[in-house]
Amino acid sequence: LIGPSSFVLVFFGAIGAGLMAFRTADLGRIPGALIYCMKGKPPDPGTAVTVLAELAQVARRDGMLALETELDKVEDAFVRRGLRYLVDGLEADRVRELLEIEIAALDERHQTPVSFLKAVSGYAPTFGMVGTVIGLVNMLGNLSDPDQLGIGMALALLTTLYGVLFANVLFNPMASRLEWLNQLELSALEVAMDGILSIQAGLSPRLLVERLETYLPPAQRLGHSERVGTKAA
Repeated sequence: LIGPSSFVLVFFGAIGAGLMAFRTADLGRIPGALIYCMKGKPPDPGTAVTVLAELAQVARRDGMLALETELDKVEDAFVRRGLRYLVDGLEADRVRELLEIEIAALDERHQTPVSFLKAVSGYAPTFGMVGTVIGLVNMLGNLSDPDQLGIGMALALLTTLYGVLFANVLFNPMASRLEWLNQLELSALEVAMDGILSIQAGLSPRLLVERLETYLPPAQRLGHSERVGTKAA
């Protein structure tokens, strides 16, 4: 099951074909995306709910402009940007529009490595078939030498096997994981956007927590008292 020539043909052939299909500027995002695919952890929307509940408490007690003093304490860049819009006095429709544009742009950037992996997963079986044809040509060209028949047939079948394995064990699963991580990140941003708009609408911290926790699974719904009750007291 080990064939260096089959491995080189299928793996590097598929990767090379994938590189030719994308712009150089887009290809720069792929190594980071692959590392994130292996080691990345999905964002926790529950953390955003807690942070937004505390910020709602500040806005309700001290006014919207008081959020400016809290901006440096917010680690999430998306939430921090949304709060900046509130402090600057933008209308709710404008804030929603700007945040939705940012979410859409993030989704579009994340689709590049996903598309690359899906493309490569399609090229791998094709290069496996190329190796099969090469093996058959080698076999048919040496019918007079029985020793070459087994070598040619082994190369033909092994290269096809490599193409199927690389596509369905490596490239497709990685693309699916990146899509899953992207969907979780977009969902977390939707929660954050809803919380920011709720703060602008003057929703109380308790109602804000109840509203945002509807996005979360039941096991992660802690309630207002668990999230900010102690700090409020």
